[in-house]
Amino acid sequence: MEGSATSRRWELSLVNVAFCLGIVVFHCMSHPVTHLDKLSWQFALATVCQRLTCIGVPGFFFLSGLKFALPSPRQRTLGQYYLSRFRRLIPPYLLAAALSYFPFVLTGSYPFSLKNFALLTIRGSLSAQFYYVVVLLQFILLAPLFRTLVQRYSPAVLLPIALLITQLSTEFFGAAGLPAPDWLAALYSGHQFTDALFYYLAGCFAGARYEAFLALLEKHRSLIFPLFALSAPAAIAASVVNSSGRGSPPYLESLNILFYISYALALYSLAVRLAPRIKGAAARLLGALDRASYLIYLYHCLAITLFDAAASRLGVAREGPLLLLRLLIVLSAAIGGSVLWQKLRARSVPARK
Repeated sequence: MEGSATSRRWELSLVNVAFCLGIVVFHCMSHPVTHLDKLSWQFALATVCQRLTCIGVPGFFFLSGLKFALPSPRQRTLGQYYLSRFRRLIPPYLLAAALSYFPFVLTGSYPFSLKNFALLTIRGSLSAQFYYVVVLLQFILLAPLFRTLVQRYSPAVLLPIALLITQLSTEFFGAAGLPAPDWLAALYSGHQFTDALFYYLAGCFAGARYEAFLALLEKHRSLIFPLFALSAPAAIAASVVNSSGRGSPPYLESLNILFYISYALALYSLAVRLAPRIKGAAARLLGALDRASYLIYLYHCLAITLFDAAASRLGVAREGPLLLLRLLIVLSAAIGGSVLWQKLRARSVPARK
């Protein structure tokens, strides 16, 4: 997001940073969720904490669609749009993928192979968070389609269809076993844009009609927060029951989608209220985190991998202290390193001109 401190839409920065930090905490919680006794209260608590931070990925797709459709004073051709997005996304992704590959090679998880590395990178399956980049690139390539859909059609018609497609997508592509050439089957990652279609398209409609979207949030605030307050405990409780093996709650995916939608709207509504108060040091800090958010997203799992390897060698086994250390070190390393790199890069750009 660009602009002066007075014109900047700080609500976009607030939700972006919230989504980014949520993803970092979510992945930090993966170790206790995986290793704790599934019938223990500690597992239930870890699952609750993880579910409270799960909004990051749906939120990122919503925000990406919103920023894509948000009116801009600078008119860009399709070629300029593609070049700008690919420059911003692909080189940092390739570097992060390369740096993430070596710990897996050193630990024997993967044999060193340029072909294997290329396939994992293209599929976005090298690290847990990379699939977001692969899916986002699909949305970027389909930019003309989404621009046309938003300009010509009503959200009241398209969003219910998109919601249905999103609900069916994972199940269909996961079970269809569609025939394909070997080279295509090798590239297929199981991550397709239809998995996040509803969130991205909803963001496009919100961005294209941004002032109307903000008015809608304000008008329906008394509905949004109670809906979140009701759906959050229901979805989290159902997730605890399902992941612990105690039962299989019906309509879990539908309940999760309701949770995600109400969560994102409540968070955005809160950010709009807080945005006018962002000034001075808070504005500088938030701006730095916002600019570094993509790097934080790319590198936090590498920080987790290195921390877990070091903790294993040192014999730190208790999940409580391990989690606190992981959160402290990973957040410090991922945020500090990314912000520092962004500052150094910003200083070096004028020097090269």
